Amino acid sequence: MKWISDLLDIIFPRHCLVCGDILAKDEKDICLSCLVGMPLIDNEQRNEIEKIFWGIVEIERAASYMYYRKGSPYNKLLHSMKYDNHPEIGYRLATNIAKELMEENFFSEIDLIIPLPLSNKKKKRRGYNQCDYIAKGISQVTNIEVLTDSIERTIANETQTHKNRQERWKNVEGIFTVTNVEKITGKHILLVDDILTTGATIASCAKSMVEAGCKVSILTIAYSNNKFQ
Repeated sequence: MKWISDLLDIIFPRHCLVCGDILAKDEKDICLSCLVGMPLIDNEQRNEIEKIFWGIVEIERAASYMYYRKGSPYNKLLHSMKYDNHPEIGYRLATNIAKELMEENFFSEIDLIIPLPLSNKKKKRRGYNQCDYIAKGISQVTNIEVLTDSIERTIANETQTHKNRQERWKNVEGIFTVTNVEKITGKHILLVDDILTTGATIASCAKSMVEAGCKVSILTIAYSNNKFQ
């Protein structure tokens, strides 16, 4: 059936979400040129990410794949993943970062992967949780089990988008509840999310896990170092 796929590519060519150029047959979502130019975060810059959580919640380590910058064409990847019914983009980006971090032993001693949960209302409206796909992509590379039934977002808080730093932290207090303590107590959990900004939401989730007796590390697809003051 390869001829059908080739014909569809001619009639309905696929375009790079970043630059808009037509994709080659073996390219997904992003062309090779844009993939090479992706604003990736290196080892030294990861220290900046870990500092976000200092004095707030104890984590083992943290990392992100790429920078999220205002006006960047790469933001189209994340927007399409999150809002345009293309969560598979998160899966593919997650496999990329997992392959890189495997070489650095980032996943050493991690027992379980848990995607940051959405509220039931938001998940029903969107139809999926993009973090589930990110977790599956990491699991595909690392063979670490994914759990989606051990923590819930029990309070559907207001959107964080237009809040300053202080309002964001207050908005997420106590919104997560561990529902299957026995599954995660004593485990080293990798908590995954799409975009890290102030860290308020994912820190709130990590706190609930630490209080349940877990070690927690954090991995996100993107990191925004904008200052919410």
